[in-house]
Formats: sequence, C-alpha cells, structure tokens
Amino acid sequence: MQKGFWNKLKADWYRRGLEYSGFPQAAMDVILPRAQNCKSFLDVGAGCGSLAIPLAKAGKTVTALDASGAMINILNEDIKKQGLKGIKPVVSEWDKAELKAHDAVLCANVPTLLSEPEKNIKRMDGLARKAVFIIENADPQGDKFYYRELYPLLFNKPFGERADYFKTYSALHSMGIFANVDIIEYDFDQPFRDMEEAIEFWKEYIGIVTEEHDRKLREFLGSRLVKRKGQLFAKFHKRSAVMWWVKGKKR
Repeated sequence: MQKGFWNKLKADWYRRGLEYSGFPQAAMDVILPRAQNCKSFLDVGAGCGSLAIPLAKAGKTVTALDASGAMINILNEDIKKQGLKGIKPVVSEWDKAELKAHDAVLCANVPTLLSEPEKNIKRMDGLARKAVFIIENADPQGDKFYYRELYPLLFNKPFGERADYFKTYSALHSMGIFANVDIIEYDFDQPFRDMEEAIEFWKEYIGIVTEEHDRKLREFLGSRLVKRKGQLFAKFHKRSAVMWWVKGKKR
C-alpha cells in the first residue's frame, strides 16, 4: 500500500517482471487448496493483480485494493485485455478504505502494513469470514536487487537486514492466532531493454538522482545481468512465507 513508492515507472517495471516470475503460481499452489470453500477474496495491497488475476481465473471474486493509481491502472488494462470477470479494482489507502467482509483476506508483500501487525492484522482478521493469508519475505539475510553488494560499493555501508516473516508470526502468536506457515521459493527475473534502462531502474529504486554512480553501476551490472532473447535480465531467487489460518481454528 505504498502510495508514493509505486509510481508509473516502478509499476511498469514490476508488471514486466511478473512475466518472468514464479511467484503467482507458487502462492496459488498454497492458497487455492486451502481456500476451496472461499468464494470471495479481499486482496490488500493487490498491486497490478499478481494474485488477484490468478484468483479470478480460478473462479474467485476479488476486491483488489491498492493505494497506487499506477498499479490499479495496469490491473484495469489487463482485466480489459484478458476479458476477466470477477475483479473489482479499488484505489484507496488501507486505513481509509470502507470495506465489507469477504470469505478470505489476502495480504502479500506489503511491509508497511506489517510494521504495525497488531493493528492491521486485527482488521484483516475482522474482515475475513473464513480465512486469512499473509505473505512476507522469509529470509532476513536475503538480497534485494544486489543491494548487499551495491550499498558497500556505492555508499560504503552495509544494506542491513530485510523485514522477515518471523516478527509477524510472533505478533500473531501473541494475538492468539497460531498460524500455519508454508515456505515457497520462486524465481523473479527482471527484464530490461538495454543497460541504460537497467541503470535507470537501480537509480530509481535506490533513490539516486545524480550521475556520480553511473560508472560503478554500469560496471557492476555488466558483470551480473544475463543477455537472453535480445533483453538483459537480472535473475533473482526468492523465498517467502505464506502464513494462513482458518477462522474459528485459531486456538
């Protein structure tokens, strides 16, 4: 639900990356067998529909909520292109949205909401009639966009630890919610038309506005990106935790 974070540039890159991502399928392999009696989903922080679209294709009705208009615009375009039914996109911040109960609530990779787990998970649980699914990074030492190498190279400082599911799981436990956990692994390869676009990508994500690091970025990415079918790819392997529980079976 990072309204300012997901501008059109980042949203477009993310959508292109989904074409080479195993995340939607890995997540569906866990969610769908455990949500057979759930007809409606509230997808919190739905983005451009990485999970809302496969849920709709599986016959579910989905309210896709996201604060980023750029992300929801992409979702609307894909709904139209693919002739999809059953998805209702909603542009709104989570804490300002007026929402009705759904059979299941899903929240995937929205660290800003999980930074206050008691407050936001309580609301998610209250909006779910049957089940809740939360997906979060499962490796605090895991890399993101080569940051573990780039931060020392560019800024002479370590990247630090990433948010990890265990903090959320501990919060759930303290709330009396004893969630199930399934660990999923998947590839997410980010494509670029050329090296100039790749440099633009890293500068945008890291927040660099000058050209002082361009040479180092170019040299570093030249050793990491893989050329395939006329494009350059940054290849990443990720691990996430799917935390889920069925209502009425928390204790």
